[in-house]
Amino acid sequence: MQERMDDIEIKYIYLQKTVDELNMVVIEQQKEIRELRHMVTLLSKKLHDVSSMQPFDPDEKPPHY
Repeated sequence: MQERMDDIEIKYIYLQKTVDELNMVVIEQQKEIRELRHMVTLLSKKLHDVSSMQPFDPDEKPPHY
């Protein structure tokens, strides 16, 4: 019986270690997701600003002509 309890405790310790490691991975991924969302928001704003600019006319001559 004691041997079985020891085995269960050892398995529990390994499982707890795995859960802790996975938790750290999830935390890091969440940080990265936040950063990426922020970057996407900034890029979206820049794209909107650029697309709202006056369209370029290829037939129009530059002002120095």
